[in-house]
Amino acid sequence: MKKGDKIVAILVISLVLISSIGTFFFKQYVKSNHNFAIIKLDGKIIQTIDLNAVKTQKEWKVYDKTGNYNLIEILPGKIRVKDADCTGKICVKEGWVSQSGQMLVCLPHKLIINIQGKNNTVDSVVR
Repeated sequence: MKKGDKIVAILVISLVLISSIGTFFFKQYVKSNHNFAIIKLDGKIIQTIDLNAVKTQKEWKVYDKTGNYNLIEILPGKIRVKDADCTGKICVKEGWVSQSGQMLVCLPHKLIINIQGKNNTVDSVVR
């Protein structure tokens, strides 16, 4: 092996090592994201919940201006509308949301629960 070949081999190994370390730290940073549930009623934010900070089950009734309600259930890392007195109960049928970008909507009561965080995952891309 010539001297130039040794230098190129050392450079390639160094670049691969630096790239691997950088990728490892980036993945650790992305995994440590926090998801927040933003709860809006009639277009106004009424509550912001850090889903990663929730340790026990919580239930909370949200009433709109006309007295109709949505029962929101919160568990560590996820949230759902457990019960509502609207027709159809589509918001209840949607189930749990936990990932950034997901949303629950109750149109009759003007309730929106939006999950926001650093890590938005993409299901598919259309070109």
